[in-house]
Amino acid sequence: MDTVTPYPTGDFTAAGGWVSSTESPNTTDPGEGPTLGPEADIVPVIFAIICLVGVAGNSFVIYMVYRFVELRTVTNYYIVNLAVTDLAFLICCVPFSAAKIATPSWEFGEFLCKFIFYFMQVTVQATCLTLAAVSIDRYLCVVKPFESLNIRTPKTCLAVSGAIWIGSFLLSLPLPIHMTTVTHDWYGPRTLCTEVWPSHMARQAYMIYTFLISYVIPLVTSLTSHSLIIRHLCLRVQVLNHIQQQAIKRKKKVTRMVAVVVSLFTLFWLPNHVMNLWWMAAQPKQVSHVVFIVKVVSLCLCYCSSAINPFVYAILGDNYRRCFKKLFPRFFRTNAVVPVVDNQSSGSKYVHRPRQLNIPGSSNVNTLPNQLETQSTARKVQAGPSHVFELDG
Repeated sequence: MDTVTPYPTGDFTAAGGWVSSTESPNTTDPGEGPTLGPEADIVPVIFAIICLVGVAGNSFVIYMVYRFVELRTVTNYYIVNLAVTDLAFLICCVPFSAAKIATPSWEFGEFLCKFIFYFMQVTVQATCLTLAAVSIDRYLCVVKPFESLNIRTPKTCLAVSGAIWIGSFLLSLPLPIHMTTVTHDWYGPRTLCTEVWPSHMARQAYMIYTFLISYVIPLVTSLTSHSLIIRHLCLRVQVLNHIQQQAIKRKKKVTRMVAVVVSLFTLFWLPNHVMNLWWMAAQPKQVSHVVFIVKVVSLCLCYCSSAINPFVYAILGDNYRRCFKKLFPRFFRTNAVVPVVDNQSSGSKYVHRPRQLNIPGSSNVNTLPNQLETQSTARKVQAGPSHVFELDG
């Protein structure tokens, strides 16, 4: 029975990647090839499924906001930026991570070695900052709606999103400087893509730095914003009229959706950061299969966090569901069974007809799609073209 060979020692990148280290000994003759085990075939397939689902879902979110005017709100513009970061992460990073698990050697050259892991960190950083930005946006919308009217605009959102990308490229610069390819003996000469630091202390400093800027600080910002929102909503004890109650209800729904997205990101990325901190403290010389499997599971969770957001919008976003029904009306037609009296017979017949709505004072009869359209039109807000719907409150 073949024994499965342990992988060379891997450095865990903060962005959810795996880069080989040069500390692994040559454990067998150069002529023999390593037996990587079934995970070398199974894991890339899992990564591919996650990638395909995430790319399709995030692309659809971007198309929905582009297609429907009622979705073009400030909050949704941040969600589009979040979808772009998730797309970039899934398309540019996941395939190479799968390739590193499936093959014992880096086959893509030094430039891609530097660029892929650099861009991986950039996209994760941009995701974290976007989540912090959209949380602050919800705080302004709910707690300071009138004071923030001149702040919460599409132009401001575009400027903030641009600053997020520029800042992410700058904050991630230490990684490509220290990423390189090296030739190492592991069942013969292998080309590895690895981080080379001047000292272990420098490596530790970078790990702590990335943990703070790409997880802790954005998370604290998001938690603070949502805590202030909850406090504000709990302290509002004055009697409100029906319109105000409906507006607050809509704000709560959107804020809850954003909070769920932030919470899922926090939970899905936590195992990866725990593994990074453990790796930094333990400094193991070789990766056991248990550690390898735990790391692969943590990577799957990281990639799932970029694929699951569209499903959150579909479940918790009322306007996303409404627009989805508009996009595919054939799948959401509702037929009602109504009695029809037949004068030529002694009884009544039951036939299927589209559900109808009689509008008082009008001789016209509207079907259900028209009813939905009427209800949607009635909820329009006269606050400018960027706030056609009160999705973002």
